[in-house]
Amino acid sequence: MAKPKYYTTFQASKLLGVSLATVVNWTKAGLLAAHRTPGGHRRIAEEDLVTFAKAYKMPLDPEIVEAHGSGQERILIVDDDDEFLKTAKAMLEVNGTVVETARSGFAAGMAVGKFKPACIILDIRMPGMDGFEVAEMLRRTPPARAIPVIACSAYLADETRERVSREFDAFLEKPVDIEGLRGAVDAALAATPAKAAP
Repeated sequence: MAKPKYYTTFQASKLLGVSLATVVNWTKAGLLAAHRTPGGHRRIAEEDLVTFAKAYKMPLDPEIVEAHGSGQERILIVDDDDEFLKTAKAMLEVNGTVVETARSGFAAGMAVGKFKPACIILDIRMPGMDGFEVAEMLRRTPPARAIPVIACSAYLADETRERVSREFDAFLEKPVDIEGLRGAVDAALAATPAKAAP
C-alpha cells in the first residue's frame, strides 16, 4: 500500500497558485482538511488537496490528480474551426478543466483512447466525417461508449435538430457563451453514471 503524501501549507499554496495566508485561512475555516504535527505545523494530505481542488475547480498538477484517479475534469473538443477550438478551450480552462482538442473524426478517435475524456463536445458539420458519423464511431468503441457527447453547431434545420436530440446528450448552439458551455458540460457529467449503468 502506498504511503500517503503530505504537503506543508507553503507547498500547498504553490500547487494551488494562492498565497500562504490564503491556505492557512482555508485550513482554519475547515474548508481544506489539515492535521497538526506534534510541533504545531499544519500538514495537508495529497488526497485532501485533490478533493479540495476539484470541489472549488482550481487548477492542480495533473500528475497529482492522476495519482488519485480523479480530480480535474478532462474535456475533448472536436471541431474543424480553429477559432472555436481556441475560444471554447479558454472558456473551460478558466475553472481548471483539462482540455484536449481534435480537428477531425480520426483525431477524435485517437484522442479518446489516449486522453480519456469525461465528456466530448462535438461539431456536427465537419468535412470528411460529420458529427453523427464520429459519434457512431465512438459508440462502437467500448471505452468511449459511456462518455457523454454534446453536439455543437451554428445552425441546424428542424429535422437535424430532432436527430441531434435523439442521438446526443445535449446540444449547444454557436456562438457559445461560458455559462451555456459550462452548464452543458456540468449537466452531461452529472448524468453520466445513469447513462453508463447497464
